[in-house]
Amino acid sequence: MRNHSQKYRQSFEVGETVKIGFVSGLEVVKKIATPGDYRPDFYVLWNPMKNAFYAFQPHYGLTRCGSLNEAMEAY
Repeated sequence: MRNHSQKYRQSFEVGETVKIGFVSGLEVVKKIATPGDYRPDFYVLWNPMKNAFYAFQPHYGLTRCGSLNEAMEAY
């Protein structure tokens, strides 16, 4: 039985698969550091099941994008 007080941590390294909210099976394609703006790092994610790209920044949300280039420019 899992102890509910333990925190569930995911690895957001390139190539890892993560789950954000109810969207699962997202592969981390690119990690973009955001030094100087005091915001969390920015990630480009890909869902191979739907061939869909996403832009993600923790605490700021997940946005579906039409292409890899659009996801990269979302930052």
